[in-house]
Parts: sequence; structure tokens; C-alpha cells
Amino acid sequence: MDGTPLCALPDEDVVRLRLRIGADLGETELEAVRSSAGRAEAMRVGLRYLSVRPRSRREVERRMRRDRIDAASIERALERLTSLGYLDDAAFAAAFARDRIRLRPCGERRMRSDLFSRGVSAGDAERGIREAMAEEAVTEDDLLERVAARRASRLKGTDPARARRRLFDYLARRGFAPGGIRAWIEAYWPEDDGSAA
Repeated sequence: MDGTPLCALPDEDVVRLRLRIGADLGETELEAVRSSAGRAEAMRVGLRYLSVRPRSRREVERRMRRDRIDAASIERALERLTSLGYLDDAAFAAAFARDRIRLRPCGERRMRSDLFSRGVSAGDAERGIREAMAEEAVTEDDLLERVAARRASRLKGTDPARARRRLFDYLARRGFAPGGIRAWIEAYWPEDDGSAA
């Protein structure tokens, strides 16, 4: 504007707004340009953020807010990203749970908590976790077995009572249910036996 860049607009908005070099813009037209530029910037930020890895809707929204994009532009961009299939919290939850199952196994409570902290609803988190566990053909008991056996092997040589407490605490932090943890410890690391199975 007047020889200095005002904002960047997608080509379709330039055509839609009938912009041309040398055109005089009134307040209404100028507001339309600013609004279009805000939406374009929100889409650019959202797409760039999603290009790294899948994200939840809330994560993308937080990123846009951090970049000081106005609320109306954020909402329009989120709607557009959702309609294009780039934002889907249920699919995000399933991908997140699959990664946890494969790379950093933990209990369902931990997966839910981590998904909630990313803004995923309870329903989407539950569906995603169930889908991932079915795809990977595992149960929470399978995950507990995998994590507990690995951790117990590191505690060999430790005082048995202390090792059992440390193992219980570790598994609880990893989101496994206390009853399942106790059952595993009793089955594989009985109190009268100081060695891990």
C-alpha cells in the first residue's frame, strides 16, 4: 500500500477482492484485505505446523494464538483444515496411541492424560486408544508385561522390598492400574523371592 507491502494474499483472494495495482481502497475494502490476509496467515501457520507431525486441533489453535493471529482468522482456518482432513482429533488420538504402544508403552490412563493435555476430547481419546490397541493386537496387560519386565531387569541386585516399591511407583507413573501392577509384581516378583522373573 503506497509502495510498502501491507500483507500477503493468496491469488484467489486477490481475484475475489478485485484488487489491482493503483486501485483506491476504501475502509471496507481495506478491512476485507486485512481479514483475508489474517485467514491466509492462519492457514500458512497451521499447514506448516501440521507438516512436522500430526497435531490435535487444540495444539494448532495454541500455535496460531502464539503467533498472534486474530480469533476470527484462527476459527476459519481451523474449520478449513478440518474440512480438508488435516485436523481430525480421533485420527490424531489413534496415531498418538499407536506411537506410544510401539515406542514408549504405557497404560491407557497415561495415554488418555497425554491426549487430554493436547486438547483431545474424552470420546476421541477413547476411540483412538481402542482403535490403536486393536490394530496393534495388544491389551493393557500386554503393555504392562512389556514395561514391567524391562524395568524389573534393571532392578536386579536391589533390595527386594525397595525394588518392588520402585517398580510399583514407576509403573504407576506410566499409567498402569494399581491392581494390575500388584498382580504382576506378585506373579513375577514374589515378596519372598528377591529375583525378577
